[in-house]
Amino acid sequence: MKIFTIILIILLPGCAINITTDSFIYQDEKIESTLDLEKIRGKISQDPTLIAISDISLTTQEGLVLNGVKLLHKKALINIVFFGGNGMKISTSSGILNKFSSLPANVIWFDYRGTGVSEKNSELNVSDLQSDALSVFDFANKNLPSNIPTAIHGLSMGSLLASYIANERIIDALILDGAISSVPELIDNAVPSWSNVFYTVKVSSELAKINNLELIKNYNEPLLFLVGENDSTTPVKFSQELYDASSSSVKTLTVIPNADHGETMKKDEAIEAYLLFINNLR
Repeated sequence: MKIFTIILIILLPGCAINITTDSFIYQDEKIESTLDLEKIRGKISQDPTLIAISDISLTTQEGLVLNGVKLLHKKALINIVFFGGNGMKISTSSGILNKFSSLPANVIWFDYRGTGVSEKNSELNVSDLQSDALSVFDFANKNLPSNIPTAIHGLSMGSLLASYIANERIIDALILDGAISSVPELIDNAVPSWSNVFYTVKVSSELAKINNLELIKNYNEPLLFLVGENDSTTPVKFSQELYDASSSSVKTLTVIPNADHGETMKKDEAIEAYLLFINNLR
């Protein structure tokens, strides 16, 4: 995340660092023209006769075009709408689709506005990302099979959007992966305590009010937490706080051994936990 770079670089006595949406959320200088579908397909190690990959697009209420990818599995038992981490782009992180393809799941994943192949606006607001997330979910509902459950999977920053959708739409299941509890707590965790001698960090009101703990209290459908044992960005205690706050009666917290932030889906233990979660939904 850009914010961590700023915190590490600016260490001047008496300095105040203001964390705004623009400094916190990654944006590309220039968007990419197209997705290389052949390259993405080449990373899928599963039986190619079972997997179909295509590009997809939607237009937001304000006229921006968001682009993404759809993976269809012939033996799918669940639909997954995936929201990645801050700065995570399909073009550079498409390997995660290979892990998703090992599940009996259809997957839809869009690049965030201003990232990868999705258009950007001159300004970036949290409300825009939330509105985009609802548009992505509504698109998925119209373009994925309706006879199987639909789950939202949010990784890191995507966990904030996933919980937001769960409060605004009816969903069948929620997966929070390396989840953020709140933005202020995320930043406090990243800033060493001794740094208070040198500078103060101020979080904009727009970011400060994003509180996953409050969002998750209202969600009572099946819930799976995945978090790396060695995750120092969103440590296990974040997921534990969210687990404890959740009103869901069907919830699981799975700590993945020897995994850092964003690495859970690379591990067999996460796939096994996911498969068990899917089977229990049935």
